[in-house]
Amino acid sequence: MIFYGTIITMLNIFIIEDEPTIGRLLKQSVESSDIRATLFLSGTEALSEIARGNRPDIILMDINLPDISGIDLTALIKDKYPDIEIIMQTVNEDSNSIINAIEAGASGYILKTSSVAEIMMAIDIVRDGGSFLTGKIARKILQRFKTKTIKINSATRFDLTHREKEILDELVKGLSDKEISAQCGITIHGVNKHLRQIYQKMQVNSRGEAVSKATMNISDELYI
Repeated sequence: MIFYGTIITMLNIFIIEDEPTIGRLLKQSVESSDIRATLFLSGTEALSEIARGNRPDIILMDINLPDISGIDLTALIKDKYPDIEIIMQTVNEDSNSIINAIEAGASGYILKTSSVAEIMMAIDIVRDGGSFLTGKIARKILQRFKTKTIKINSATRFDLTHREKEILDELVKGLSDKEISAQCGITIHGVNKHLRQIYQKMQVNSRGEAVSKATMNISDELYI
């Protein structure tokens, strides 16, 4: 597709969802002038299409499919087609499922209750090579690790100062700027200044990306 001399790359998305109504609504939500979405009601159907040469850039994957587990399907696809990015979409907030999906190769994990804006944010971040977890999912993982006395190791990974690490920890917990200000004993202006430095060091542009990257950092390094 060419628009005023600029080449626009069409993003090819597969939606694997066994509930037709949910799948059609999701397809309508993500389709646009530069996104082509195709709905598949089973993992087998999607695999056959990929084998025929129609490879998606991103898959929105239901975790509970009738023919094969979404997690098993993710592992299978990533083994054969590592360039295909996969975002799990489910009602399941179980921490074991979240960790298993990430270990299988998923680049994102969102809830079916996520807003269209959040879904599109996940697609944009994953398309750009990042990873995405909703704030609720990130906190779920953090709580799981806390029960095992495991803490985020972002200070070393991203060269954060002690104060920046402290603020990032509070960010992952879901605290607002005002709450972080009170918790850390600094002004909101100071919080914003530290957040800008954190974003720069982590190479992200938003709170959601910072939380996702910090939490995915945990799952990349630790196994339960």
